[in-house]
Amino acid sequence: MLDPLVQRLLEHAIDTPVKLHLLLLFHENPRLEASSFVIANRVCRDIWSVEQALHELAEDGVLCNRAAGSGDKLYNYAPRDELIDSIQRLICGYDDPLERDTLQRSIRELASYAPYRRSSAWERQIA
Repeated sequence: MLDPLVQRLLEHAIDTPVKLHLLLLFHENPRLEASSFVIANRVCRDIWSVEQALHELAEDGVLCNRAAGSGDKLYNYAPRDELIDSIQRLICGYDDPLERDTLQRSIRELASYAPYRRSSAWERQIA
């Protein structure tokens, strides 16, 4: 059984494996500030899913983005105050192998619905 705060975080912000991977990366490297291309290379994932996940994490208040001189966006870890406790609980739970399995299973289930929940916001951003 997941902590209710963690479950709410998963449902509203960390609803795909890519987002979990990015959250773990930024949490472990809180001073990291990089473009989506650099981050995609670092996590060995495709640029499209990473760009979408970064945009959504920034939209949900987990990351912050700013325009760089080259026109790219740079992302850094800056969770909103109300998310800090739930992120800490998620990270602590992720350290426990049994809870990690539950977290990953829950995220995989949420990922199957994520495109439908977010499609309009992502399509507006692209257009």
